[in-house]
Amino acid sequence: MDKKIILSGAAALIMGAGLFAAPASANITFSHSGEANLSALMGDWCNVNTAALGDSADFATTTTQGTADDGCGTDNEEAPLWTTDAALDWSAAGTLANGLGVSLDQDAVITLSGAFGSITFEDGGDSAATKARVNSDGAPDVIGDDLGGHNTATSGTAGMVVTYAAPSMGGMDLFVSYAPNSDGGNGENAIDTDAGDYTDTIGFGASFSLDNITIGAGFENATYNGSASCYAVGDVYDASDLSGDPSANTALLAAAAEVAGGEVCGDQNVISLGATMSAGDLNLNAGYSKLDSEEADKTVMNLGLGMAVGEYNLSLDYVDAKLAYVEDVTDTAQTVIAVGASTNLGDGVDLGLSFSNNQINIAGTGAHTNYRAEAKLTVTY
Repeated sequence: MDKKIILSGAAALIMGAGLFAAPASANITFSHSGEANLSALMGDWCNVNTAALGDSADFATTTTQGTADDGCGTDNEEAPLWTTDAALDWSAAGTLANGLGVSLDQDAVITLSGAFGSITFEDGGDSAATKARVNSDGAPDVIGDDLGGHNTATSGTAGMVVTYAAPSMGGMDLFVSYAPNSDGGNGENAIDTDAGDYTDTIGFGASFSLDNITIGAGFENATYNGSASCYAVGDVYDASDLSGDPSANTALLAAAAEVAGGEVCGDQNVISLGATMSAGDLNLNAGYSKLDSEEADKTVMNLGLGMAVGEYNLSLDYVDAKLAYVEDVTDTAQTVIAVGASTNLGDGVDLGLSFSNNQINIAGTGAHTNYRAEAKLTVTY
């Protein structure tokens, strides 16, 4: 729940070394909210954290390095793993006498708004395609290696990102993002030169709502300006280099990236499509994204279902992801199925249960499956 303090008259907003003075006619609203979590987590870490097969930099010369075991030796997993965490968020917003709205938050995100729409300045901000995404991120929590869900931005969306959101018109929302320089961030020591890896990256996004259906789409393109070669492995590659213990995922994934051209790098473009639909207490969402680069290409598809049953909220998520390599190597394929249930125990207190099954097959070396189960008590204030 948000707590709000309203300052008027000669109130001022202070952020960093800057002072934004509000005229006597302006009201400034300060809001804060927080969350604390108690979690009991279980997973098959020993199965996932297998001993590495050796330095992936040497993987091209041998596949028998090291000893693949269960990562725990003769020890057994201790479960559950108890953890706690807490966070406090704040924001401040006001409207000046000339009608210009100004807001900021604890992450130094500054937004200017008015009849023209809104402009947001954020170091490491989201792309327009991310702003327009209406489906889930396709990244349920898992144990072990993970392709990370949907990509709705390229490597060019980094450093300072400026995002423009046009005024909503008939259910249509339009977004444009601009990242001047991926190497230049905030701070007095930031370096901004035209030799950055990515400069002048522009993204576009749009979402449209009609009754109980919302559709979103986005696109972004980034041109690589760096001097380093994107893919220089060449004749070092041999398919046998990727044969090994499929449970040693970390070493195999690194080897596939290095040996077979599996890094997302160089010139890149991304497209994303998604939709949500609600019918009573039932909510559906689905999405597709493709990140195309000079080396690996990544595609992700997700389907999600949520519904309320009495005092309980239930969810089901399915994610299918693939990473394709430059060389003629079988894709790395991942399938995640996640289920969840939550209920409110009282004012600001929620109990949630989640379970995910993660199956990943790295470059066709064999499928490996692991699970993650968690019970979480969340207190909001």
